[in-house]
Amino acid sequence: MSFLKKPNKQRRLFLQLKGFLSNTYLDKAGEMLVLPNFKLPKLELTETDLSRLDMPDNLRLGNRLERFFSFIIKESDQYELLAENLQINGKLQTIGELDFIIYDHKNKQVIHIELGGKVYLYDLKIKEELARWIGPNRRDSLLNKTAKLRDKQFPLLYHKRSIKILEDQNIKIDTIIQEVCFKARLFLPYYHKISLPPFVSKENIKGYYLDIEIFVKYNKDAYKYFIPKKQDWIVDPKYAENWYLFSEVIHSIKESLQKKQSPLVWVKISEKEYEVFIVVWW
Repeated sequence: MSFLKKPNKQRRLFLQLKGFLSNTYLDKAGEMLVLPNFKLPKLELTETDLSRLDMPDNLRLGNRLERFFSFIIKESDQYELLAENLQINGKLQTIGELDFIIYDHKNKQVIHIELGGKVYLYDLKIKEELARWIGPNRRDSLLNKTAKLRDKQFPLLYHKRSIKILEDQNIKIDTIIQEVCFKARLFLPYYHKISLPPFVSKENIKGYYLDIEIFVKYNKDAYKYFIPKKQDWIVDPKYAENWYLFSEVIHSIKESLQKKQSPLVWVKISEKEYEVFIVVWW
């Protein structure tokens, strides 16, 4: 079900792009990786511009963010896209993939960039501060993601196969610097007052998470609800046009929880007030 009354692919893409471009950078990731943080150029784009973006309907959110990143680089005057999703193949299998190789015309610099776009929940039951940021289904975490970037993704640039592939494209390895573009949408536990670490900004905080028992108590006749597809988790709920009663969404929410999938729910409090919840199964 679309959050728009009349399904409009270009409009939907534009709203997803707006969400992607919002200031949700998590600079702490660069600090943890001891690498500079890459910030996307600020462009004035319209829905019409999205006609130049090829985005398959079924593309999952992570790959969708990569397409948005590529699109912004191509639309920029400062940067040139040299390679994206560059597969590094061995004799028998794929060794890995480099997200982006771009050229910065302003600074005359080739840059290897790895992109991160994640949703994390703050679990107070975990003692170590950085380990508290976990995925909605507890299969991912900030520490695991940065460890993968540090130990696998960024070293891949210096693999002998990578060097050969890049040299074949006239890109010398010793001219490349590495940067990370890491965006995070963070959710706090409902009903808890928390002193957040200084690396978390207000722009990163997008809502709360709670279990089904607490969410059921959030049933109000005046409120309206919508369960966006995963691809639309980055859209601001104020743009939604389709809304439903609590009784019309609770069954779908419980079905997701039975499958150990934590759904994201938009709640319309009033014409100008919205909440975003992730209902967790754990």
